[in-house]
Amino acid sequence: MKVQKASRIGVVVADHVLRGAQRIDGKLVTGSVPLDTDFKKSLKQLLSSSPFVGKDLVVGLEGGNVLVESLVVPPGASKSAKAVCADRLKGDPVFNESNAALGVAVADSPSGAGPSMVIHAAVIHSRISQVMTACRELQLQVHAVEAAALAAWRAWSADGLQVRLVRTDSADIVHAGIDGRLLFCRIVERPISHLELRATISRAASLLSTDAFSVLTCSGIDEGERQAMEAALGTPVKACPEDIQDAAAVGLATDGTILTEFTPPEERNLRVKRQIRRVRTYMASAAGVLVLTAGLLGVQRIGNLETQQEYLQDRVEQSQSAELELAAKQAELIAEQTNSAHMAGVRPGHRMSMLFSLIANAAPDELLLETIVVADENDPDREAVEGAVTVPRRLMAELHGLAGSDVEVREFADALLGTEAFSDVRIEASQRVILANGEGGERFRIHATAETR
Repeated sequence: MKVQKASRIGVVVADHVLRGAQRIDGKLVTGSVPLDTDFKKSLKQLLSSSPFVGKDLVVGLEGGNVLVESLVVPPGASKSAKAVCADRLKGDPVFNESNAALGVAVADSPSGAGPSMVIHAAVIHSRISQVMTACRELQLQVHAVEAAALAAWRAWSADGLQVRLVRTDSADIVHAGIDGRLLFCRIVERPISHLELRATISRAASLLSTDAFSVLTCSGIDEGERQAMEAALGTPVKACPEDIQDAAAVGLATDGTILTEFTPPEERNLRVKRQIRRVRTYMASAAGVLVLTAGLLGVQRIGNLETQQEYLQDRVEQSQSAELELAAKQAELIAEQTNSAHMAGVRPGHRMSMLFSLIANAAPDELLLETIVVADENDPDREAVEGAVTVPRRLMAELHGLAGSDVEVREFADALLGTEAFSDVRIEASQRVILANGEGGERFRIHATAETR
């Protein structure tokens, strides 16, 4: 009997529909069903709606539960790419760190110098949990959970610089990259206007250090619209190989590099346990065969075979011990990462615009501020409160300018102190000068200190 060679099933979980794709003996099998409130029922209906083979899945999430953005991080930046992405999501009511999981992919600039190319994706925790619960109840093997928009890049392969337009049920996705590397991704509501498409392609070309792309490859877009795009862009527009209509599902079913994976840690632990159980079964079978062989070969070899059995049992115990140690190390790593993220967020922040506004409002009409220098530094005169997560800091402001007289300088210093924003205001220098119009003036330097915490 011929055994069918089948890839993993790529399942796209959108807001209102489930889509699937699988390659069986080189042929593409696809399916789509509406997504109702019973997610498990809809998933079961999808897998039975087409002749999918096996229970191995790669799940891709898209729609309102997923955020995908592209950005660049300049060389020598003080923060890592992941920290920059986490800062961008702080305060987001939907994709903040407590509601969503964050995945970040970083690639060097194609020119070899300049900013790093970064793609980050965030997925709502509850959506991931809903998908994994249904898959476990249906006894499906989930090999990865990722952002479907990024997986669509794997739907077909090509060489050199590429720009692609992929249309899904609810959005248009613009991809750009080199060979098999995805370096830029932008998602907009469908249909994307020709003006916005041209601007997006131009931005991708500048990030990839090229003047323009030779051709735009499309998926899920009919011939008429491709011709209209070609006329509007002035660039050849062609269909992708095999004229793939659902690049996201096909990309999930295709092996390749996963840029951002959201498989829950507990699912990964289950994989390890299943592998250990298979090793145990294999070792137990091997031990049984060895015992049977010992009986057939004679009593004189029983001792040697028992020694080998003990050796195999020791290896099983070592494997279990290694599993426990790995789990402990993973827990320690998660704790360190959590502490690192917490410490990265514990930095003094100041509303500098309010400080400059206070200084400007306190200045008299006949006083000109030439330079304002503000330094944020630790306060050596104040001790940190025991158990506090921040250290005392202060703002040191140096103000330089011109005034009509020393009276106005003193009035300005008193006004600064009267704002109650500064704990100390000192006139460090005040010198009478002759201005360009021949009149006298007062050049001054004021030092002000503000405690922040």
